[in-house]
Amino acid sequence: MGSEEQQMLAGETVVPPRGFIAAEMRRGQSLRITDLEGGQVGDVVVFADRSLAEKFWISNTIRLNGTVYLGPGHVLYSELSRPMMTILDTSCARHDLMAGSCNAEIDKVRYGVDDHRGCVENFIEALRPWGARREDIPMSFNVFMNCPVHADGSWSIETPVSKAGDFIEFQAEMDVIVAMSNCPQDLNPCNAGVLKPLGWKLSDGST
Repeated sequence: MGSEEQQMLAGETVVPPRGFIAAEMRRGQSLRITDLEGGQVGDVVVFADRSLAEKFWISNTIRLNGTVYLGPGHVLYSELSRPMMTILDTSCARHDLMAGSCNAEIDKVRYGVDDHRGCVENFIEALRPWGARREDIPMSFNVFMNCPVHADGSWSIETPVSKAGDFIEFQAEMDVIVAMSNCPQDLNPCNAGVLKPLGWKLSDGST
């Protein structure tokens, strides 16, 4: 895994550093993502059907929840404002809706490096079985990522507050395709300086 597409309807696995995974979920199924060692971000995107035409939408999610910091009971909404996934529970106080996904182009601008693989490139590979193109990839919900908005309006990427064993659990509110990139970013503090594995558990109900 990591260099190969992953598909499953149910199951548990460990997604290695820089790895990725994608799966179809039925309405009512649950997904638990676990930060196995602490301080590791996973970027998540969601699609409403196999055509990838309707997708997770950040601005609707912020407006309809009334917050940029999601937690239990908050909902991930599509671009059509339909509920896609509900957060059932989380043991981590901070997840990010504003940073989007790292990618080779922005890292060239930010850090002056060439061909630095990011989460966008991972998503394209993870979603290849569904015919994904780069333009299909929406902004992501970044679990365990710590990007505070400060009182003066400034924004920053900080070291995650997640500890070993912290988790976030979702329930699908419709049949969806969900993909996760185990964030490969090693040029800023978002993964606390060390790339680590994440746990992924897809099941038929709340764990």
